[in-house]
Amino acid sequence: MAVSKRKAPAKRKAAVKRKVKRAAPKGVMRARVANLTRDIPDHQYFVLANGAPVKHVGELAAILDQLEDHVFNHHVSPERNDFHNWIRDVFQDVELARKVVGVDDKKRLQLVIYKHMAGHE
Repeated sequence: MAVSKRKAPAKRKAAVKRKVKRAAPKGVMRARVANLTRDIPDHQYFVLANGAPVKHVGELAAILDQLEDHVFNHHVSPERNDFHNWIRDVFQDVELARKVVGVDDKKRLQLVIYKHMAGHE
């Protein structure tokens, strides 16, 4: 009588649950973008240390690539973050303000703003 050689059943790997960051619903994203790119009165523009006005948060994110380091460092330091204050006080986006308060790098600030506007928490 021949002995059948059977392979032992393969062990299944346990499913790994990953914490997935989900984007905010489209309606929330639209409202967020509308708020952060809305027209505001001239007296609420953010005036950079070089005299250039910034009309909204979307514009701030767009100009960060070209912004001189000394101008950025004038507004962002360990003691203060003028962008945080402007976002909180003018646009009343407390969530984004909290996200930018500790950011001390132009590229990182740009990424934080764009991710927030896109709805990625």
